[in-house]
Amino acid sequence: MHAEAPESLKVSLEEISKPEKEKELKEFALKVFDWNKTTNLVSKNSTLENIYHHIIDSAHLYPYIENSSYIDVGSGAGFPGLVISILGNKDGCLLEPANKKASFLRHCLAHFGIQNTKVLQKRLEHLDLIKEDVLISRAFAEPKKIQNLAIKKMSGDQKILLMVSEQQAIREDKNDWKYIPSAASKILGKKTGFLEFNPPKK
Repeated sequence: MHAEAPESLKVSLEEISKPEKEKELKEFALKVFDWNKTTNLVSKNSTLENIYHHIIDSAHLYPYIENSSYIDVGSGAGFPGLVISILGNKDGCLLEPANKKASFLRHCLAHFGIQNTKVLQKRLEHLDLIKEDVLISRAFAEPKKIQNLAIKKMSGDQKILLMVSEQQAIREDKNDWKYIPSAASKILGKKTGFLEFNPPKK
């Protein structure tokens, strides 16, 4: 792993005023890397540096939902939801249907002593109602599909925030979505950001 990956994490945490979380997030990165050897949490060929990049990308979502409850759809290895919990917002739900990934998430919550974040082993389409303030996701499906699935389950006083590349954002209907560039872009050297959608009030 290049030395700049841990340094980039340090810079990111200073930017979001969470430098005290560096040790825990480094430990989390190693857990993802080790578990990924036997459980496909992320891409099979992911390096530790790739995992650091996922953490940095996720960390820059934190300021937008710092004081809001959230549901992370398709949480997988915990990007972004588990990173958000480690950073301090523990009022969350990690939605992950796959057994092995859900087991990893539960293991990490127990390891880091996070009690208020729960793992729900379901798919988005099988939820009756979304009660959390914000739905977050690393865009497990096309944004429009996520929007169509979620909007039926939301009250209208909530919002959706999806982590996307700038190229993904360009393809979306600007009448529906607002694109917010991420501060992680300059650190990672690639243009990323968040698509924000506010469902109409019912």
